[in-house]
Amino acid sequence: LKMSDRSGERTELLDLKLFFYNRFVEPIEQHSYKTWRSSHGTASKFAAEHQDQRALSHSDSNVCENRRTETSANTQTTHLSFAEVMQLVQDGKEVPGVSKLDIQPCNQSPAPSQMHRALKPWETA
Repeated sequence: LKMSDRSGERTELLDLKLFFYNRFVEPIEQHSYKTWRSSHGTASKFAAEHQDQRALSHSDSNVCENRRTETSANTQTTHLSFAEVMQLVQDGKEVPGVSKLDIQPCNQSPAPSQMHRALKPWETA
């Protein structure tokens, strides 16, 4: 039971770290981070946790800069102006650096409301 609690806590901690990294540094997907982390190998979970704690105690800017350069090395980014992006969209071409999402419509009819409408103050029951 305690082992499952610890793995759940680690998952939550990873989710929180990725959330703040996405929010303040640059967008990154959890799946791509996990594949990157597994490809770079981990000596042990304890060493990784210890390194995370040590990195947080040191300058955060160096850690963020290192992650940014490693991530940007994987994805080749080109800076386009707004007009260039608009031209690509209007021509139906793919915009570089944008991740393609597989969003499909559910094609279901809307479900009827299950809650009753709240009465207005002047409507008495």
